[in-house]
Amino acid sequence: MSAPHRSAISWCDYSSGDANFITGCTPVSEGCANCYARRIYERFGRDFSQVHIHWDKLDRLWRWRPPKTHWPYGRWKARQKRPMVFVCDTGDLFHEDLLDSDLRQILGVLIERQDITWQLLTKRAERMARLMSEYEPWMLGHIWAGITAENQSRVNERLPQLLQVPTAVRWVSVEPMLSPVNLAFPLEGSWQLENVQWVVCGAESGPKRRPFDCWWALRLYEQCQGANIAFFGKQESGVRPGVPLSLPGVGEVKDWPEEAE
Repeated sequence: MSAPHRSAISWCDYSSGDANFITGCTPVSEGCANCYARRIYERFGRDFSQVHIHWDKLDRLWRWRPPKTHWPYGRWKARQKRPMVFVCDTGDLFHEDLLDSDLRQILGVLIERQDITWQLLTKRAERMARLMSEYEPWMLGHIWAGITAENQSRVNERLPQLLQVPTAVRWVSVEPMLSPVNLAFPLEGSWQLENVQWVVCGAESGPKRRPFDCWWALRLYEQCQGANIAFFGKQESGVRPGVPLSLPGVGEVKDWPEEAE
């Protein structure tokens, strides 16, 4: 029986396998230009623009029981209560080609499995906010709702939408980081940053990677420090992914947010 795989992504326990119950996507903003998932699909002659829900994977995921010997990794803090599963890492859960009714069914499965921390990440923040706002906050305490915001314009567009999601952990993935960003800029008062719990930051990798400056990441880290937001530095610019991100004068920072009971 298939299952989510032990993940190579540094900020989760499991991904891929049955956690990829939605596959395929289409470009929506600047961060999509060098999409790693599209490159993988093209290598095998598959059409990445065809978005599909794999209900068999979702069914297996709903029945899956993670072996406790596999989590948490040594890097996780002792307060971590559940294995972390990042879903749809080769797709977007809130893609416009999917029906609202199907997404409600998917969210229902994730809500029911409260023994797992589900990590969601989308570039379609408005749809995520609309659908997830249908649920009571206590139902979403084990679901981390995240947006990708690769530059300031996408922060301005997506962060206010993220703040409408009634979940315990909201997070922003600034990856690939294509410019300096100010998280407080689109908000009516920087106090609203108190409603963001986690920021992941990383440079683009690959032979076509775009410019990145570690000082951009340092400034973002300083914003997080001032707003009491956990900061996770994922990677530096490199031909291959996984080059450690070392902030000038600080070094590597890999923090996680507090998780609700």
